[in-house]
Amino acid sequence: MPDFSMTRRNLIAAGAASGFLAASGAPFAMAQNAARRTLRVGMSGFPATLDPAMANATAVRRVVTNMFDKLLAFDQSANMALRPALAERWERVSGSALRLFLRKGVMFHDGSPFTAEDVAFSLSPDHLLGPDKAGKTTAMQTLDTIDRVEIIDSHTVIVHTKGDDGLIEKRLASWHSEIVSKRAFLAAGSWDAWLAAPVGTGPYKIVSKTLDVDIVLASHDAYWGGLPPFSGVHFRIIRELASRMNALVAKEVDFITDISPDMFPEIERHGELEIAGGPVQNIRSLTIDTTDPVLGKVGVRRALSLALDRKALVQALWQGRLPVPNGYQLATFGEAYIEDFPALAHDPELARKLLREAGYNGEKITYKLLNNYYPNQVSGAQIMIEMWRGVGINVEIQMMENFAQIQKKPIHAIYDNSNTAIFPDPLAHAWRLLGPNGEMPKLGIWSNEEYFRIGETLKKTIDPAARRPILRRMLEITTNDDPGCIILHGSGQFYAKRKDFGWTPEPSLDLDFGPLNLAYAKT
Repeated sequence: MPDFSMTRRNLIAAGAASGFLAASGAPFAMAQNAARRTLRVGMSGFPATLDPAMANATAVRRVVTNMFDKLLAFDQSANMALRPALAERWERVSGSALRLFLRKGVMFHDGSPFTAEDVAFSLSPDHLLGPDKAGKTTAMQTLDTIDRVEIIDSHTVIVHTKGDDGLIEKRLASWHSEIVSKRAFLAAGSWDAWLAAPVGTGPYKIVSKTLDVDIVLASHDAYWGGLPPFSGVHFRIIRELASRMNALVAKEVDFITDISPDMFPEIERHGELEIAGGPVQNIRSLTIDTTDPVLGKVGVRRALSLALDRKALVQALWQGRLPVPNGYQLATFGEAYIEDFPALAHDPELARKLLREAGYNGEKITYKLLNNYYPNQVSGAQIMIEMWRGVGINVEIQMMENFAQIQKKPIHAIYDNSNTAIFPDPLAHAWRLLGPNGEMPKLGIWSNEEYFRIGETLKKTIDPAARRPILRRMLEITTNDDPGCIILHGSGQFYAKRKDFGWTPEPSLDLDFGPLNLAYAKT
């Protein structure tokens, strides 16, 4: 087995060598003193929860990343290789069992020690299923293959899966696999009390949160990965982009989220500011209610996709900074990426032909639209309306206030969506949206028995070569045979920040302000 171990001293040295800067401009090594100050972040939304198993919304991930650690983690290089975290090393026992050797000397935010008991609890139904035990938490979309955690000793566990699982290492490095304190959970006495102030081992701990106002974190000075570079992180909720930008220029905050490209020139005019971020492991799409009489026709759904000139859309809205995927997949999937799958076509003539064959006669298709929940959402919708009109599709926008309104039955519409690859594999991406426990089947707006069946086979298939024909067929179903969504483009997360502190963005929705942020960025 390869040696995946890394000592705390090496981690700290790696962080210092990376040149991580504190907000004062001092190098990371110099930030380990009283000169540290609070990092002020202007964020667009308030997190619905701070328990990492309960939700995966962007606002949630931006905060909980700083509060919790996982057993394993992904580095931030192009291949997203696995690296140690709370587990110093690991080894396969069998196709359905993984032994992990836990890091010793790790402390939770409340000062209690991290042990195997916390791992077993965090990965058990008592935590993952949430307060209603109904299995509706987003954690169960990727961690449902875990059968049990066997405790060998205080710092050794074996994670057993329900069958052979070639992805269990990646699952344990994914969202929702963060480790929480069993002792603190039981001491809280109720889910409500726990959710008010959950306890992890991450570089920052909760101080307070005020609904729709802010979340305040303080440095966890005993952090196993080294002293955090900031004395704390103050997440301020500033919903309007213009207001976030004004706060940054006025030096009221140091960092703001969700920047659209039209703001890039304004940011660049300020010498003390810079743009950070780029493409992330997420695909933007339009979800289709296939139970609608018009949208239920495959030809109409394919025509909606074929009418779109995605390259023009990305150039107009994102200055060409975002990729257009070839099917519902990402290049970071490695051996699970079907690189020769055809690119998404822009073919107006074929779109018109399919519409004629489907018997489409200009019936209205409703587009339920939020007011820029996603950056450039409204502008993108207006461009697509014209592209659809060009092939004879009559799409009408209906403005909505929130997703609850959009998804109220009957939906009978298309609407904007995005889907993150929780770890680099289709089972953590398209399957989360389209699998039997995904958003669309649960809403009752799309279902495909062949897709469900071969997806279950994929979950049990370890050999990469044997997985590829299954993956190709799944792409064919979702692209041509029975599309449940219209892929638009890869997503990006762009931020603006002060230049006087260093920070490396991740290809995810997470905002990691801990001391290990740069330790693996260039490996």
